[in-house]
Amino acid sequence: MRVVSLLVLSVMVSTCFAQPPSDWVNAINSGNMLYSTYEPDQSIMASVGNGFLATVIGSTTIYVNGVFNGLNSITPSHRARIPSTVNTDIVNSTLYAAGLDMQNGIYYRRSTLNDYEGVTVEQSWYAHREIRTLLVNQIKVNVSAGSNEVIQIDTIFNPGPESTDFNFTITELHEGSFIMEGKIVQTEEPDSEDVVVVVVFLPAFNFTLARRNEPFTSELNFYTIIRTSLDSYDPYFDAVEDYFNIMDSSPAQLLSSHVAAWQEIWESGIEIGGNLPLAQAVNSSLYYILSSIRNDWEYSLSPGGLASDGYNGHAFWDVETWMYPSLALLYQDLADIAITYRYNRIPGAEAKAKSYDKGYEGTMYPWESAFTGQEVCPSWSATGAIEIHISGDISFALRQYWYLTQNQTWLENIGWPVIEGIATFYSSRVTFNSTTQQYDIVGVIPPDEYAVNVTNSYYTNVVAIYSIEFAIEVANILGYQNQIPSIWKTLVAPGAVALPFDEKLQIHLEYDGYNGSLIKQADIVLLAYPLMYPMNATVMKNDLVYYSNRTDSGGPAMTYGIHSIIWLQLGYIENANDLFNKSYANIHAPFNVWMETPTGGAVNFITGAGGFLQAVFAGYGGIRITPNGITGNPNLPKGSSFLKLRGVEFLGSTIDISFDGKTISILLQNAPSSAPTLFVTSSQGTVKLFAQKQLSLSPGLFNIHQ
Repeated sequence: MRVVSLLVLSVMVSTCFAQPPSDWVNAINSGNMLYSTYEPDQSIMASVGNGFLATVIGSTTIYVNGVFNGLNSITPSHRARIPSTVNTDIVNSTLYAAGLDMQNGIYYRRSTLNDYEGVTVEQSWYAHREIRTLLVNQIKVNVSAGSNEVIQIDTIFNPGPESTDFNFTITELHEGSFIMEGKIVQTEEPDSEDVVVVVVFLPAFNFTLARRNEPFTSELNFYTIIRTSLDSYDPYFDAVEDYFNIMDSSPAQLLSSHVAAWQEIWESGIEIGGNLPLAQAVNSSLYYILSSIRNDWEYSLSPGGLASDGYNGHAFWDVETWMYPSLALLYQDLADIAITYRYNRIPGAEAKAKSYDKGYEGTMYPWESAFTGQEVCPSWSATGAIEIHISGDISFALRQYWYLTQNQTWLENIGWPVIEGIATFYSSRVTFNSTTQQYDIVGVIPPDEYAVNVTNSYYTNVVAIYSIEFAIEVANILGYQNQIPSIWKTLVAPGAVALPFDEKLQIHLEYDGYNGSLIKQADIVLLAYPLMYPMNATVMKNDLVYYSNRTDSGGPAMTYGIHSIIWLQLGYIENANDLFNKSYANIHAPFNVWMETPTGGAVNFITGAGGFLQAVFAGYGGIRITPNGITGNPNLPKGSSFLKLRGVEFLGSTIDISFDGKTISILLQNAPSSAPTLFVTSSQGTVKLFAQKQLSLSPGLFNIHQ
């Protein structure tokens, strides 16, 4: 074997035309494809991913979900960069069409060869959705009829600089293919796994074609296989075996199985009629989230998606509060993965709780989690130590999952250990105030991260109470009544935990002593949604008006989505429409890549995508997940002819819910024999749902229940 350097296997990009290719038109017009005559700056370029691996097109980086390098909060731990083995381009070519096919998870680049008439080149990239370890880069050349001219196709292969995250060595394998193998440089904890990554790849190379008397198409496929010690006992052997199996496979069959896997995913989704930009925004937001998680790989989401090292690739409250709700409603196998990720990291959360001087009990989930589940928030930030609402956010996500599935096996084996641990943590974190005769939670950062080291954050205290209430509820369901600590019962009693309220203004105060200062993002308004905290409409509106006037306009876009949801709940449609448009103003053309704020921040910010999707299904769809089923009260987004939630999962059944401005339609698509009978209650009474028989309702509130 010949040892080589990555730099020896190496170097650029193109532009320009106008009408989209005819074979793309239907996909573009249905909102399933984004088209451009140019490729934007790398910072807002499209990506492909399958939840195991991902890359931004044209970048020099591939990331694998769960592979981190760096020492806990010190370095800190961050996504480990793998040099890209699929970053290729065609020399002396002019781009005329670029397209992100979201329906099939493929990115296309079409160019003309400058030195030859009648020759076009299509490059495509996809992260195989079924074969999770496979990245594909295809070059397809279309040649018109002509004389025996020899056409030279020169390629650029640019993996970028050597990675500082791995000790990689590169050896030649077979007929131009190579193996890149190495361990991460620094483990997350001194005793955590020294993860090994093996990459087998064929770099793009130059080739020639001869014109014929008739037009023809020639294609080359460049495959990359990535295995790790996380998914293999022998990643070197398995990577080589996988690579040769792929080389023996039909390219058409590989593409077909990839497309079929994406088609299965898109059986669920959100449809918007008559409003193409909004439909594209919805589909792209779902696409980038779905590209970052998969149902057979127990690692979670991060604010910048899998193709990015934004926020170091860590899991925050962003997962459960912003991205998870769409998954819970439409893709419960993926929601389950996000929950399982937290379950698998109970030991890390327990270690964090014990690490404080007071030695808290239970599971205190870290503000930032990566490989081990211990705190990896950079040591310079106070959020890692005192932004403790994340544990309550996780508990609330589990509550939603339980209400949607009623899966008692899951509740006992996965749910309960997490739920019980969080309740135990909060019950040890409170401090009894002898003056007020109430329990305080002292020294926290609320969702408004401009507020540091405050007492009695209303939001934090509510999610703490909710967590304990839910633990009591689950204990009773599972027959663990004798295991309910007395402190739990004490803390859920009305008035036991301090909840600051301004009687004069009739608003919930963000925390003790809050004086109306500027806030970063949605905080108190999260009580109304998603927490559905009991309050009358007057207080809900007061909160919304008061805090929206004090919210930083340069903050994350999720705030506008929440404000829109609450205005819709209150019945102020025009107010909601204005704010809804702002909720996705941070999407950047041409491939709808999200930025965290109007001026920058994390890219591709799928936290914002998740907040926007909630503004669609919970705002305009009016969907709420309750102990008594799914409720809805739909309105149409401005400029849209219909809204459809396709493939809503509830108690084992699959339901379509649509609204055209005049009629609510509910269709039970699939109801296994094991699923309970479902009913719909509305102003028209209670009606049983039958499979494949559409139920039509007048506009207004409805409840789907068993």
